[in-house]
Amino acid sequence: MKGVWGWLFQRVTGVILVAGLLIHFIIMHYSGPEQITYQYVMERFSNPLWKLFDLAFLISVVYHGFNGLRGIVLEYVSSAKLLKALQIALLAFAFLLTATGVYILTA
Repeated sequence: MKGVWGWLFQRVTGVILVAGLLIHFIIMHYSGPEQITYQYVMERFSNPLWKLFDLAFLISVVYHGFNGLRGIVLEYVSSAKLLKALQIALLAFAFLLTATGVYILTA
């Protein structure tokens, strides 16, 4: 039962990513050029539902990507010290990217 939660969250974030990408493509590529102006994007950012969507998308992207990288590191790195160092680096970088994204979304 140890890896069940990681497996489940990887799948859940994958579904969120597919839905988020569809919404992104529809809005950014098929809604016309007036939908991607600076003013329109700022209006969209002022809506709490869009902020929630962007936050869920951000967290899903970071978790899905870094959990995948962690799986690759676990698979291919045999040195215990290097494994620990890489896992700490991945966690720190994921936290930094998430914090930066949350700051941008809430600023």
